[in-house]
Amino acid sequence: MVAAVSYAAAASRFTPLTWPAMLATVPPAVVVCWLGLRGRSVSTVPAVALDRSQVMPWVVVSASAVVLEILALVQSPRADFPTLSSIVSPLVGDSSGWYRFAGYLAWFALGAWLVRR
Repeated sequence: MVAAVSYAAAASRFTPLTWPAMLATVPPAVVVCWLGLRGRSVSTVPAVALDRSQVMPWVVVSASAVVLEILALVQSPRADFPTLSSIVSPLVGDSSGWYRFAGYLAWFALGAWLVRR
């Protein structure tokens, strides 16, 4: 918990939409992916078979979101292809980074919840 809060405090100080800010998301993502993908010895929940009709809508939505974010990263000007951070920044109106700090904490909490499921 202390490590997550400390990392969020440090990472939220990076200037938004810069390479250091983008790269700051990599270490926690790697940790959560590793925790989520490591083998579990006992499964308490029986596996549920999913068919293609249940999975494909989520694949399409996820792929669309990824493509939109990549386009937003490489296109200019930013106003034509806004990212979530470029939409939120003018709404909160200050550059202290408290909303980025809160966003990191929310992201960490979601990751922890997903790993524990």
